[in-house]
Amino acid sequence: MITLYDIVGKPPIKCWSSNPWKARYVLNYKKLPYRSVYLDYEKVGSTVRDAGVPPSRFKPDGSPVHTSPSIIDDATGAKVTDSYMIAEYLDKQYPDTPNVFPPGTEALQAAFYQHFNDRFAEAALLLVPCIPNILEKESTLEYFHGNMLAILGKPVDQLKPAGEELEKLWGRLFALFDAMDGWYEKSSGPFLVGDQPSFGDFTVAASLMGMKILFGEESEDWKKVSAANNGRWLKLLSDLEAYTSVEN
Repeated sequence: MITLYDIVGKPPIKCWSSNPWKARYVLNYKKLPYRSVYLDYEKVGSTVRDAGVPPSRFKPDGSPVHTSPSIIDDATGAKVTDSYMIAEYLDKQYPDTPNVFPPGTEALQAAFYQHFNDRFAEAALLLVPCIPNILEKESTLEYFHGNMLAILGKPVDQLKPAGEELEKLWGRLFALFDAMDGWYEKSSGPFLVGDQPSFGDFTVAASLMGMKILFGEESEDWKKVSAANNGRWLKLLSDLEAYTSVEN
């Protein structure tokens, strides 16, 4: 059995953060038995650290940072953090399950992942101000606001730009969508590398799931994303819906 550490939202929301969604897509796609441990935002670091999972990164002062997603594989004792490294580990350890890095696409997947993450990070200012809406506990909200202030240097409610700056931010997001649309158009199937989904698809879908949940399905912001590129991204979510279980 594999244990997946995830960040919980306000009921009925369970998985809402895009990074855990990547790992969850992979586990569901590979049909590997796993259980989810849903943690309050402020308890992720200490719980993952105490479970013996390595840090995902280090702060400038050298102190370790433990994050979600992280997994523990009871079958091997492996403890892995970071969605990309989790996917690599699962492909290597369980080769008889569907590959999320199909042979011959590893370099493409790495380049796509890096490019997408670098560009999508610019959209964070659209999303971070929405996160308090899906957090339930007062202690969680206090931790989140304090953590974001320490990282970003501004209160959360002052992060989202307005007017022309907001339009520029949306423009950069849609420019990324346009570039990806051109790449998907060249594929021989509905997914990035053909007829079967791969980690690149799960990366995009995870970010879309995060936007759908944080914006709200009925919001104008989500409607703009849904309509982009003739509905390609809404279709991608639909094509991958079989791998979205959060009940494990």
